Amino acid sequence: MRITQVAAESLRSFERLRFQPHPHINIFHGANAAGKTTVLEAVYLGARAGSFRARRLDEVIREGATSAKVSLAVCGDDFPAPPVIWGVSCRRGEAQIQRFDEAANRRELAEAIPVALVDRQLHRVFEEGPVYRRRYLDWGLFYVEQSFFGLWRRYERALRQRNQALRQKLSLRQIQAWEPELVASGEALHQLRREHLTVLEQEARVWLMEMLGSDRFSLQLVAGWDEAVSLSKALESGFEGDRKMGFTHAGPHRAELRLRFEGHEARSFVSRGQQKMLSVAMVLAQAALVARHRQQHPVILLDDLEAELSQDWQNRLLAALKRYPGQSLVTSLEWRVAPGVAGLSPSDYRLFHVEQGTLGVVETPQ
Repeated sequence: MRITQVAAESLRSFERLRFQPHPHINIFHGANAAGKTTVLEAVYLGARAGSFRARRLDEVIREGATSAKVSLAVCGDDFPAPPVIWGVSCRRGEAQIQRFDEAANRRELAEAIPVALVDRQLHRVFEEGPVYRRRYLDWGLFYVEQSFFGLWRRYERALRQRNQALRQKLSLRQIQAWEPELVASGEALHQLRREHLTVLEQEARVWLMEMLGSDRFSLQLVAGWDEAVSLSKALESGFEGDRKMGFTHAGPHRAELRLRFEGHEARSFVSRGQQKMLSVAMVLAQAALVARHRQQHPVILLDDLEAELSQDWQNRLLAALKRYPGQSLVTSLEWRVAPGVAGLSPSDYRLFHVEQGTLGVVETPQ
């Protein structure tokens, strides 16, 4: 999948933003607060109908404007047909999605434009709660396993209904009425995660060997209940605690993904620079698996190339992006990679300069 054109109106510092990305690597460089991250946000907003920087969508609207709009022109990897135009409009904190001129929903948009983000909050995957690691795992499953989304929705609905029954202190029969669906969808969801994780771990090791010179990396999925017993038994044994607290303790919604590198827990052992390289490798591994199943490569969004990385590690990261067949958009405070460094030639990338409210292509020598 390739984005061939990005257009936005009234998005943060940009009154109008319009550019044609390179099909492979795109570098956006400029001073602090110039709007580089907003360029990535525009693509993310156009692909997800959400922001990775703002909790409320009205925060992305340019001061003095009443709405913001983003449109993306999208083609297949081999450019077999005219592009599909997707548009997202933000007004009063709500997003409206269109495919050409017809209304669409978030699921349709996400399926059409898979994007993977590595931003300044990547440390959360290592240092904060398991929700961020589950989100990483489930992003890949959404694209590679057709049954995942339906199972996830079934499980979420049964969990929500059981929790509501617990909070309302309904009868045992009314609470347990949701357990067959909760167990069936929950155990199937856990099995999908385990199977995906086995393949994902092997793919991540390939990228890590290239980027950090080591493949001593492992991913372990903790189910969210004691796997010595079935989920049904775990719910039964934990029932009194659930009723007292008003929510369900056991299940894949409490699953944990544990990351180990060089024989240590990645959370406490690796440096911030290693965290970034690990994150990029993990994202590239997911993207490679998605491409195998869908024959379309997700777009990689990487914010702040230099942060936490030496020049050597920046070069390794860029070399990995060159090897990745898909498209990537990268922000850089000071672009210092000379032609030939990291194996890049001028034909591999397009360089943009970002200033307050403007974006221009920087000509590179051929």
